[in-house]
Amino acid sequence: MFLVITAIPDMARLENKPDLDSVLTKVQNNYEKMNDFHSKFTQEATVRSLNQIQKADGEVWFKKPGKMRWNYYRPNKDVIASDGKTIWFYNQEEKQVIESRLTEVVDTPTTTTFLSGLGNIKKDFNAKFSETSFPDENGNYLIDLSPKENSGDEEYNRVTIAVDKNMLVKTIYLYDPFGNLTKVKLEDIEINKGVSDSLFKFEAPKGTEVIISPSVN
Repeated sequence: MFLVITAIPDMARLENKPDLDSVLTKVQNNYEKMNDFHSKFTQEATVRSLNQIQKADGEVWFKKPGKMRWNYYRPNKDVIASDGKTIWFYNQEEKQVIESRLTEVVDTPTTTTFLSGLGNIKKDFNAKFSETSFPDENGNYLIDLSPKENSGDEEYNRVTIAVDKNMLVKTIYLYDPFGNLTKVKLEDIEINKGVSDSLFKFEAPKGTEVIISPSVN
């Protein structure tokens, strides 16, 4: 009797699900209209082997075509930046920056390439509504994505996005094969504010070790 009663609300929620293709089309159309994007973010990384949750926060910018910058403010002022051709990974604690070709680092579609205007969500990903919760506690649609052309490790590339009623991605859930989960929540989203291209060029702070990938040369 208990199992039958608890199943009724879940069945009701399933019946109210919108058409997946319609949702994906609206999300794609939304982002195709964007030239640039800015948001504050909070990040929680669950590390199962250490039984820890590592927290961080900062700001992120995207600009077409393919530009992005993640400024971390806590716990360290790390930076991930790309001008669409080169990508820089700056580690403040190590006083080190790694410079690589973007194509060398990103070999499969990701949600960041979609947000930066390089991808097509329906063309690049297999998508389905998440079976874990629908909608989430904020009323967002939860959609599981996996690249159609992946590196052979489908679990590593799996992503879940939370899409709000305005068809904006509000939360990104990234999984890895070790059971770790990284949750990135986007807040105070601003669109088409006119972000300068200079923001996406990274200048290493004085005293920083710069490691340049051979492909850059």
